[in-house]
Amino acid sequence: MQQPGPAAGATAQRLQAITEEIAPEVLAGYLAAMEDEGAPLLGHLVLYSIFSGEVTPALASQWFRELGLNLAFAPGEIRAVDVYERITGPSGVKRGYPIRPVQTRRQRREEGGRAREGLLMIRHVSRSDTKIVRRLVREVRDEEQIRLSYDARLAVITFVRDRDENAAAGAGALKIEPDRESIAALPGPEQQHVEQVLDEVRQAFATGRLFLSADKLRSAIRSYVESLRAIKVRPTGGVYFAGCQYAQTLGALRELVRRFGGVSYLTRVPLPDQDEMREMVIGAFVTRSREELDRLARDIAAAMRGGQTGQAAIQALHKRFAGLQAAAAEHEQLLGGSIDDAQASMRLVQVQLAGLLAQAS
Repeated sequence: MQQPGPAAGATAQRLQAITEEIAPEVLAGYLAAMEDEGAPLLGHLVLYSIFSGEVTPALASQWFRELGLNLAFAPGEIRAVDVYERITGPSGVKRGYPIRPVQTRRQRREEGGRAREGLLMIRHVSRSDTKIVRRLVREVRDEEQIRLSYDARLAVITFVRDRDENAAAGAGALKIEPDRESIAALPGPEQQHVEQVLDEVRQAFATGRLFLSADKLRSAIRSYVESLRAIKVRPTGGVYFAGCQYAQTLGALRELVRRFGGVSYLTRVPLPDQDEMREMVIGAFVTRSREELDRLARDIAAAMRGGQTGQAAIQALHKRFAGLQAAAAEHEQLLGGSIDDAQASMRLVQVQLAGLLAQAS
């Protein structure tokens, strides 16, 4: 059998590009033709991209019920501490702005194109059982002096945990304490930037407490798709292969994502049962299986070396192996038994797991 490699991912990317560029009416005709009972269908290529929208946990659960989807995969309740962590973390609220921009050609010539730029960002300070403390920091990059300077006195942004015994997990409140003296010492335009950033934090926290984030929605869709024994055919994710037996579930997921609103989408593209499509899926499956089996083998070896033979540790490793075994059995039937390489790796891991069980006993 041809060794799997980048070819599978490249084929998937070509299919994704074609799907995104093809005329909607042509794509609709193709989809309708492939839905015909007589069409030689291998399965579906599943493409999705999820963005944030105004979706509450209650609304998401309602949609799951209406569409007959498994509620176990519905997004959970929103935790205030998670919202705080997201908006004050590395990918959270920040703002860059010029302090002394170089605007004209003469300025560029006279000043050598050097400028001063400011960056307002939030940095972690401390964490305890009662609160999480972070500060709004002003960084100034001075190209002329070739230096960076920092001012961490602008504001303290704290998450105060709710210590009530009946409080929900992760409950708490946002507390912002601006340092008015330090802010007043800044030039007028920079004072406005500081106030706007603090307002943005307040608004983002209030909105985040109401609506599910894009990460939460994306995680729910990814978990559901992967539960269908889907094969990841693009290493970076977002493109999977699922067997034709899951067509109805994928249709329900497509409708669910449509209800998210905005530009979120999930598309299921029928793959004809042809050699090129089959080779792409087999290559992706073998590559993914090898990676996961190698990782599992390393974890089993580490458990044996470290004497981690407790029941919980062994059960966790066995559960991972059983999941890989079930996926292999399902896809071996679908793909005509062409996954011998993955089966060989699985037998080696099974021997390792048996050795770990023997050591534990």
